[in-house]
Amino acid sequence: MAMLNSKKVMMFSSVHVWNDTRIYYKEAISLADAGFKVHFYAIENGMELVSHPNITVILLNESKSRLSRPLRWHYLYQAAKKTDAKFYHFHDPELLLLMPRLKKHKPHATFIYDMHENFTKDLLTKKWIPTKFSRKVVSWFARWMETITMKYLDYIIFAEKSYAESYKHISCQKIEVLNYPTYQKRVFKHKIFSTVFNIVYVGSITEDRGVFEMLEVISILKKRHDSQFKLQLVGPVAADLDKKIQAFIYEHRLHEIVELHGRIPYPEIWEIYAHADIGICILHPLPNYVKSLPTKLFEYMAAALPIVASHFTSWEQLIEKHQAGFTVDPFDLETMAAEISTYSKEKELLTKMGNNGRKAYEEAYHWEIEAQKMIQAIYTTSEK
Repeated sequence: MAMLNSKKVMMFSSVHVWNDTRIYYKEAISLADAGFKVHFYAIENGMELVSHPNITVILLNESKSRLSRPLRWHYLYQAAKKTDAKFYHFHDPELLLLMPRLKKHKPHATFIYDMHENFTKDLLTKKWIPTKFSRKVVSWFARWMETITMKYLDYIIFAEKSYAESYKHISCQKIEVLNYPTYQKRVFKHKIFSTVFNIVYVGSITEDRGVFEMLEVISILKKRHDSQFKLQLVGPVAADLDKKIQAFIYEHRLHEIVELHGRIPYPEIWEIYAHADIGICILHPLPNYVKSLPTKLFEYMAAALPIVASHFTSWEQLIEKHQAGFTVDPFDLETMAAEISTYSKEKELLTKMGNNGRKAYEEAYHWEIEAQKMIQAIYTTSEK
C-alpha cells in the first residue's frame, strides 16, 4: 500500500461552489498557510479562481439537477482513491455514503466530515418534500444512514455548538470549529453617517431568511418619508425567487432603494459593510435557525455595524451581552420599521453599539482562533 502524504489534504464538496466562504476563504486557506497542500474539489460558478500557491482547485460541473449528484459522488470517490493525501475533509452529508468504501480502501487515512448544518433537522422544514409526515420519514431515514456511515469517520467538525447535542451517540472524535469571520482590520474608528441610511443583509437570500420581510420593511420606511433608507441584499438567490423579488420591487417602486448584489467574492463584502449603517438578520423561527448563531451576526460585529435580528433566545443573549444591537419579532414589520427609524436618528447610540460589537469580535469571535483549533486538534496530531 502506497504511503500517504501527511502534508496533503483532499477537500471536497458535491454541493458547494468553489469560493464558499467557510470552505475556501477560511479552512482551505488556513491549511494552505500552515504548509499543507490542499487539493480542493468543488462546484464551478463562473467566477475567476483566486490563486494560492498551496491550493489546487478542481472544478465540478455546475448542473443543478439532483440526478447529476451520483455522477459527482463517483468522480470524487475515484479521485479520493487515486490521491496520496493523508486527510479527506468533506462538507456534504450525502458524501457520507462514500465512507464505508473509502475507509476500507484507505484504512490509514483521516476522514473528516465538516457539518455546516443539522441536516436531519433541516429536512423537517424542506418544502420540496411534500408533506409533514414524509419529511419526518425522510429525516428518520437520513439519521439512520448517518448513524451507519459516521462510524467510518475519524472526526466530525461542528460549525455550530448546537449540533453536538444531536450526535452524542456517534463515537468518533468531535470538535467545534465555529464559523466566525476572518480577521479584518478596522476600516475606520469613527463612523461617518451620510444622508442615506444603509441597511445591509449578507447571506443566502431565501424566503425563510426573511427576504420579503426586509422588502416590506424598506417599503414601509419609504412610505413614511421620515428619512432616506436603502436596502443592500448581498448573496446568492435562486432564479425563480429572484423573479418574485424583482416583481415585488417593481410593484412597490423600490428600484431606487433596493440593491441586489448577488454572490460576490468574500473580500468585497467588507467594502459593502464599510458603507452600511446597520446589519439586518430577520430569519424565520425554524429549528436550525433558532438554535444556531449565524455567521452574519459576527460579520456585522466585525464591521462595527449595530445589529437588528430576530428575537430568538440565543441571539438575544449574544446581542444583549455585548450591547451590540437590538432584536425584533421578524413578522411584526410595522414595529420593526418604527424601531429602525428611531435608531437611525440615534447616531451616538448606533456608533456605541457598533464599537461594542467590534470589541467583542476582536476578543472572541474571529476565525483565526478557530483555525488554530482545527489545525492543532486534527491536522497536527494526525499527521504524525
